[in-house]
Amino acid sequence: MQTITLFDIAPAAPAPVKLRRPLALGELPVSSVPAAYDREHLYSPQADTAAVVDHRPGDRFAPLPRSPHQPKAWGAWWREQASTPTPDFLGLETGDVITLHDGDTATVVSTCRFGAVVRYALPPSEWRDEEHAEMYVTRRNQFGHWYR
Repeated sequence: MQTITLFDIAPAAPAPVKLRRPLALGELPVSSVPAAYDREHLYSPQADTAAVVDHRPGDRFAPLPRSPHQPKAWGAWWREQASTPTPDFLGLETGDVITLHDGDTATVVSTCRFGAVVRYALPPSEWRDEEHAEMYVTRRNQFGHWYR
């Protein structure tokens, strides 16, 4: 008779590492959102900007309409349009490691029509318990660094 013990578990195989070639600067990515490259910065143009700049249309989404200024209208715009999940944002996918504008690295947590949420490490501090923080990135500069 075979008995199972608490630690009689086969080790799990490590997850495969997703290696991707970084996109060359100046190249418009194939993306679910529109992509434009202007003055050496990659971004997703909004509807009014897309009308006047050369851009690559998104595979799934048209340019995001400009956000309204009224709080209730802005909330509806955010819920119904801007925060719609996407498979990528300007070529960024969940799990990608990128460089932020200050030179720190961050990991892409999720992507939506508006941008990509990234998580980055915080320096140790006795005044807070958090080890990580999150922020949106929406643009990439000529050095390959992402920022909002």
